Amino acid sequence: MPTQLAPPTLETLLDDHAIQRLLCDELEAVADGLPTLPPLCAMRRLCDKILWITTTHFARAERILGSLPPGHGPSEVELSILHQMHQLDEVHAQDLVAELWSHAAGRPNGGVGQLGYMLRCFFDGGRRAIALKESWITDGTRPMGTPP
Repeated sequence: MPTQLAPPTLETLLDDHAIQRLLCDELEAVADGLPTLPPLCAMRRLCDKILWITTTHFARAERILGSLPPGHGPSEVELSILHQMHQLDEVHAQDLVAELWSHAAGRPNGGVGQLGYMLRCFFDGGRRAIALKESWITDGTRPMGTPP
């Protein structure tokens, strides 16, 4: 008999953020090491992680944060802004993955400087998004305006 998975929780979100932080660190190391790129197997893992963040984590984060009781998490307006941020980040992720593979294949669409900029924008944006969501989680564990 198939078992149902438990719904994602705040702990799930924090676990996702730990994975995302590691990815940001890895992407920063790639940017710092340009023009040299990691081996193809490492590139595949990085690209898979980028796409996992945008296809799985973004929707899950919105569901988790949206399930917090009123006054214990982000408002509807804040959730809408987060969704818009996620949509933009997903487009950036797709562009970044395409550019990483273009560089790996020796047919870059842009220069190394452009790839470095794309990498930095993605991991800086990821770190900012984590900080924003975790500020809501902190507030989500107690009524808004209540001291920690």
